[in-house]
Amino acid sequence: MKHIFCTFLLIICGVSGCDKSLDLPHKDRIVINYWEMWTGFELQAAKDLVDKFNNSQDEIFVNLLSVSELERKLLIAIAGNDPPDLANLQDSAIPKFGDKNAIEQIDDFLPLLGVSRQDYIDIFWELSSYENKLYGLPIASTTIALHYNQELFSSAGFQTPPLTLEQLDEYAKKLTIKTDGGFETLGFVPTQPGWWNYGWVWWFGGDWFDGKNITANRPENVQAFQWVQSYAKIYGARSLQNFTSGFGAFSWSDDRFMTGKLAMVLQGTWMSRFISEMAPQLNWSAEAFPSSGGKLKDVTLAECNVLVIPRGAKHKSQALEFMRFIQQPENLRHIALNQNKFVPLTNIDEDFYSSHPNKEIKLFTRLSKSPNAHCVPRLPIWQEYVHEIDNAFQSVWLEKKTPQQALDDVQKRIEIKWKDYLDIKKKLPKLR
Repeated sequence: MKHIFCTFLLIICGVSGCDKSLDLPHKDRIVINYWEMWTGFELQAAKDLVDKFNNSQDEIFVNLLSVSELERKLLIAIAGNDPPDLANLQDSAIPKFGDKNAIEQIDDFLPLLGVSRQDYIDIFWELSSYENKLYGLPIASTTIALHYNQELFSSAGFQTPPLTLEQLDEYAKKLTIKTDGGFETLGFVPTQPGWWNYGWVWWFGGDWFDGKNITANRPENVQAFQWVQSYAKIYGARSLQNFTSGFGAFSWSDDRFMTGKLAMVLQGTWMSRFISEMAPQLNWSAEAFPSSGGKLKDVTLAECNVLVIPRGAKHKSQALEFMRFIQQPENLRHIALNQNKFVPLTNIDEDFYSSHPNKEIKLFTRLSKSPNAHCVPRLPIWQEYVHEIDNAFQSVWLEKKTPQQALDDVQKRIEIKWKDYLDIKKKLPKLR
């Protein structure tokens, strides 16, 4: 029965990357399954290390599986008492999995893993933890920053990137060239790339959660959404949408920034890879995205992937051995260099920067160490919360609601959901 369940699970998971390993005999090895969310070149970086580990010893064999919709399917596997031995989660999933008692705490295994908190940049250790419990270790880290077109800047007479948000708005006006019913070029628009609609509040000193309470409608958040709406009012929401919606995902060669049609955009460490592949002629640079009034320095969003051991894993000690291997600096370095990210460790040698394909990687690393580096709220209901934020963002952008109205609505809805969640959580220890 268990074999039937496992087979069914592999089918529904859309697993890839494991054919060769399943064909090989491993009679004298313990086989551990490692579920990975990455695909493409990111998956290849992980596969390189799996192969390196498998060839380095003859006791453990890691079977790498690329799984679509990993979070949902991992919870199903854990509930069915047939989880993999390792999994790669996005940091935002740690609170939800931790609260469900779905992943193992690893604090007691740090001596075995050969690492300590002091080895890691603070925010990435925090992103691997929840409620003062460590649930995994970071394996890939990123931040976001302002990317700008140097040629367009020079043509407009700008020698330096904007130092304040207000200056960025002025740059945007001068860099924008209108045509009949549209734009030839656009200086900036806060809906691009549209992945971090919740993030703009940080550049105004706002946030969505204070560690205890929902703070959706705090004044700084309202101010941030007023700034967003100002672009819709000045340039026209529909005209901006027509300008940006004709192009696809950021990795396409006709991305507005990469084709020189958008002068400034907020993007992450990975952007340089796609520029080099799709628009190698683009003369670009990056700097910390400026805050309102320039009061806050080096504001950013920090994210990482976290290697975890699911609850009920059958080969925990072997999983820890592979986790220890991955955390070796040269292996974290391999992931960073091949995924255009940076190493989450506090000590990084100069050679890493000189050999990195992203010419601005020092900037992105510096931002991760800033006191103004943020992460998404450590909330198990963050997925529901961000859905409400996105709805509010759209209603503000289309001028259907004022920022105050939209965020008051978010506050009401999420306060209820948060209270309901906490009421249920009080009963969880009795259910475990």
